[in-house]
Amino acid sequence: MSKAVKDAVKKLQEENSALKESNLIAQAEVGKLSCHLTMAELEHSRLEDTMDAELRSTRREASALRQKLQLQAQEKIELESKLVPYRLKVTNLEAAMKANATKVENLEKRSADREVLLGKVEKERDDTRAELSITQEENTRIVAEHAQAREENKKATEELAQAREETEGLMIRSVIGSR
Repeated sequence: MSKAVKDAVKKLQEENSALKESNLIAQAEVGKLSCHLTMAELEHSRLEDTMDAELRSTRREASALRQKLQLQAQEKIELESKLVPYRLKVTNLEAAMKANATKVENLEKRSADREVLLGKVEKERDDTRAELSITQEENTRIVAEHAQAREENKKATEELAQAREETEGLMIRSVIGSR
């Protein structure tokens, strides 16, 4: 048995040696994996720190943007509160423009009506002037005729007076001559 034991021991020693060698290789691989794991953990830690820094930066930026947005919203409210009176003023001015447009339209219509009426009055005036001119000419002619008629009447009166005188003279002569 001794040879069988020696062979078994030798075999066990060879197996032990192979297992030790395998164990050394596994330990080297575990060391290598441990090293990779440590490197991965370091990389993960570095990435986590970077992401935390980016997240803090992003949060600061978001906070700054929220503050800026709040300031702009407040500014917008202030501007709108200033704008509302102007909008009201514009609305009032537009209403006044419409009312004025209506007034202007009425005034233009009245002006057109008055121009038509003025045209009629001017035509009547011109017609009346023409009639007056004709009447004045007739009046001048009548005055001239009247003056001529007075002259003729004066002459006729003088002739009548002379004829009366002559008639009286003849009557007196005939009375004297018949006596």
